[in-house]
Amino acid sequence: MNSPATRGEVRRVCALTGAHGYVGSRIRQALEASGWRIVALCRATPHIPGDLQWSLNDRHPITEDLRHRSVVALVHVAWDLAQVRSDLIERVNVQGSIRLFEQARAAGVQRIVFISSMSAYPKAHSLYGQAKMAVERAAENFSAVIIRPGLVYGDQPGGVFGSMQQRVARSSLIPIIGDGTYPQYLVHEDDVGACVVSALRAERVSEPVTVAHPEPWPFCKLIEKIAKSRNRRVRLVPVPWRFIFAGLRLAEMMAARPAFRSDSVVSLVYPNPNPVFNCASLLGVEPRPFG
Repeated sequence: MNSPATRGEVRRVCALTGAHGYVGSRIRQALEASGWRIVALCRATPHIPGDLQWSLNDRHPITEDLRHRSVVALVHVAWDLAQVRSDLIERVNVQGSIRLFEQARAAGVQRIVFISSMSAYPKAHSLYGQAKMAVERAAENFSAVIIRPGLVYGDQPGGVFGSMQQRVARSSLIPIIGDGTYPQYLVHEDDVGACVVSALRAERVSEPVTVAHPEPWPFCKLIEKIAKSRNRRVRLVPVPWRFIFAGLRLAEMMAARPAFRSDSVVSLVYPNPNPVFNCASLLGVEPRPFG
């Protein structure tokens, strides 16, 4: 695939799902800084001319819309976290992603990048990891570049890391799942953006790319590091993970939407036992260490 610098500006158009989320918005900034024009696929009515209304649960084809906008690349970030049942996760997230890939390819899109997760690995325990793996397998049929980011952070983070900062800011008493020794692998938001830009320029990448610094941070040590950076003292209170899982699962069965999902507990307790840190060799980006 030719580099963006060698193409006319009219062909440098990238469709981006999840553009208004934390990670998606940072990827958008990186793409625009490197010369791409973005067509955001939004669940809500678009407020920027040229963007498209779309969701993972939307069966209305967007092939002609993508072709009309001269889209040549797709970066798929969006994921519907409201789904907690395995059948709905399959129908909305997995099948919705596959429909998107099919329509993009039919529209003449040349390069697809799928933002997966380090929770995705063979024999993953969590429904989230299993579903991401299913989309990865489908993405391979479209020669997509698969990116597995670690825990994303930045100067003004959102997502999981942002929630951790908010919790530390609100309280000095922090419940943690189990003993808190499960590892977290971190990646700066700018490094995620750089990897996506590189993925759109690269030749075929035949294996998933883990985008994170290889130094593991035990969850409990990460909380303490965040607290220290904010000049706060915290006390960590271990809670058995099965107790937390059961409580969250009960709330979900009663149609409640807790801030933390029961399946996320599984992802924390059962991380990938053998992550392969191959970002530098495959995409030429070496994630910086946290802290």
